[in-house]
Amino acid sequence: MDMQRAHEIFESPNYIVVTYEGTSVRIDRLFESSPYAEISYKNGATTSVPVSELHEDKAVH
Repeated sequence: MDMQRAHEIFESPNYIVVTYEGTSVRIDRLFESSPYAEISYKNGATTSVPVSELHEDKAVH
């Protein structure tokens, strides 16, 4: 994923499924000074990862 799309998803009022290493995550914060995002898992754990490693699930749910 690129930073532009990450911003669109982050600011969207709609729920858009994003995955990191095959697991659904939520984008909590985007770092403007670097291509990283802070994400959280359903269990509450958070971490920072490269935005390029996030994937949008484009399947229809």
